[in-house]
Amino acid sequence: MSDIKRLLTQSAGLRAYSIRVGILNKTKKYFSTKYNILSNSIKQYEESPVIKSKVTGQKIYEAFISEGVNVPETWFFDGIGDFPISEEICSKIFYEFDDQESKACSDVLLFKARYKDSEIITIEDNMNSPFYNYGDYVGFIWRKLSQIDSLNKVVCAIELSEGICVRVCSKISNNKVRIEGNKLLNKVIATDLIAPIIFHRPAKCYRLINTSYSLF
Repeated sequence: MSDIKRLLTQSAGLRAYSIRVGILNKTKKYFSTKYNILSNSIKQYEESPVIKSKVTGQKIYEAFISEGVNVPETWFFDGIGDFPISEEICSKIFYEFDDQESKACSDVLLFKARYKDSEIITIEDNMNSPFYNYGDYVGFIWRKLSQIDSLNKVVCAIELSEGICVRVCSKISNNKVRIEGNKLLNKVIATDLIAPIIFHRPAKCYRLINTSYSLF
């Protein structure tokens, strides 16, 4: 528990991320649509240990309040004050379940703390089911395609017209990859950046953890 408290105290981005993912289990797209906060603004806020935009932080905080999360403002912005979730509930969320899915939130926090330049998203389609499914958490670090010598049927994050998606990718050249997925015709797209998946946590069972407890 002390490790999680320390991580959250040190990083404003992780505090926001832990509430969005660990308590509410909502995507950036959800908040973007409902509260008119750009997904990229949420992404940038969550990836930084310091507050780069107080305006964005205030919007996120107010969205959490509207979602019923009674988090103290001083803790959300400064990491000061009592941890806003009880020790008992934190223990249940982070540690007391034996299945891998239930440990997703603590794993996500530790991954984000270790790899500062990483990004974590939730998968929002079933193009790679049954191996990567809707709601699963995946982590990656963007790399230039030209810096990757070989890439053959590797699961990667890639920027498509509909946003960042997870697909099976094979490198064709320094600016082209072939992507594959269920119910999706293989096609070649042009891109300079790609991100092989280095973190994966299924969310199917994890989604059920918070439903039986009152967090505050």
